[in-house]
Amino acid sequence: MTDFSRKAADTVRRMGTTVAAVGLGLLVIAPAQADSTAVEATAFRFSAGGAVCLATPENPHWSSGAADRRILFKTRVTCDSTYPSVTVRIKGRLERGPFIGPKYTAATSDQTQLIKKGKSATFYTPQIGGAQVTMPGWYTGTVTGQITAPVPGNIDDGRSKTVEVR
Repeated sequence: MTDFSRKAADTVRRMGTTVAAVGLGLLVIAPAQADSTAVEATAFRFSAGGAVCLATPENPHWSSGAADRRILFKTRVTCDSTYPSVTVRIKGRLERGPFIGPKYTAATSDQTQLIKKGKSATFYTPQIGGAQVTMPGWYTGTVTGQITAPVPGNIDDGRSKTVEVR
């Protein structure tokens, strides 16, 4: 187990989840919780060359830092690498709809950030300046992630829990 894998496992253990190594990725099983304060999510890994990143989308919730009342979700990405830094692209979709049944895209994001070795970054969906969501309801955050530089890597995806934001 690499140092990065140990850190990732420690992080998800602190979140009260169960982790199992599956091939080259991590499978994180978290209990469902249907309210706007739950933070369990499915973490996913993506890699390129000597770099591996772990992304964890949080559940949709009301923004606490914005002056306006809006719904968003954050994706936290931590990278370990043989490179001094990597460039990571995260595409997010905030989907509105029930736990089971059709959903529609309420807002999107497409962001790229430089992440230094062993550090983390936060990606927001929706982006500031983009379409904002203010209507209570059932929401799911979905994301795809990829290391784009110094060498492009695989694309992987993950999702938050479907939660009711009241």
